[in-house]
Amino acid sequence: MMPSKISLAFFSLVTLTLILPSRAQDSPQDYLDAHNTARAAVGVGPLTWDTTVQAYAQNYANQRAGDCNLVHSGGPYGENLAWRFPDLSGTDAVKMWVDEKAYYDYDSNSCAADQQCGHYTQVVWADSARLGCAKVKCSTGGTFIGCNYDPPGNYAKSRVENCELEHSGGPYGENIAEGYGNLNGVDAVKIWASEKPFYSHDTNSCVDDQCLHYTQVVWRKSVHLGCGRAKCKNGWWFVTCNYDPVGNIEGQTPY
Repeated sequence: MMPSKISLAFFSLVTLTLILPSRAQDSPQDYLDAHNTARAAVGVGPLTWDTTVQAYAQNYANQRAGDCNLVHSGGPYGENLAWRFPDLSGTDAVKMWVDEKAYYDYDSNSCAADQQCGHYTQVVWADSARLGCAKVKCSTGGTFIGCNYDPPGNYAKSRVENCELEHSGGPYGENIAEGYGNLNGVDAVKIWASEKPFYSHDTNSCVDDQCLHYTQVVWRKSVHLGCGRAKCKNGWWFVTCNYDPVGNIEGQTPY
């Protein structure tokens, strides 16, 4: 069961578990150089290191030291996460994210089918200006790295030019809606929830794929929510909600 292009996109976190040695390249300048090389390649200005953002990244990395799980913090910043056993350098983590460039199509502003590119798009997001990263050794033996970005990337502001229903290609589940007049967040959720009659729990399927917004809304494993709303230049309103962990995983039921 796969959604249409304007229906519902879902992406999962990258879990990379290569057992390879890595030499330490974990200074602020190392992180900056790895990011800014990728940004310069597409004509985007450089990031600067921010101690406030870095402190946030370190605080959250410390919370993940017990398990190394790639669970997002749900904070105010954009965020990329990575882990590897037994060690991972900061520059290698950024390389993992940048390698997703091969799966990003600029013309459609989307990822290739069944691929991830949201980590890459955050690395090169033009509006993101400040960076902070942190690394911890986990009690499980792995290494966890998180980078945070301020302002965050992969968000609804990119749609104000045209209000097109194009998904962000980020690491979260995502529902989007547009409407003329004054579409608010509650109305958008009502639109998605109104797809309930088109979902069959017995067969775990939709009628013409017209229930995937609803199944994301009620997906039992999604526990974190963030939504945004913007008025487009054509007078319409664009509403988006993101879900972590992502829903609509093939082979699983929403509840």
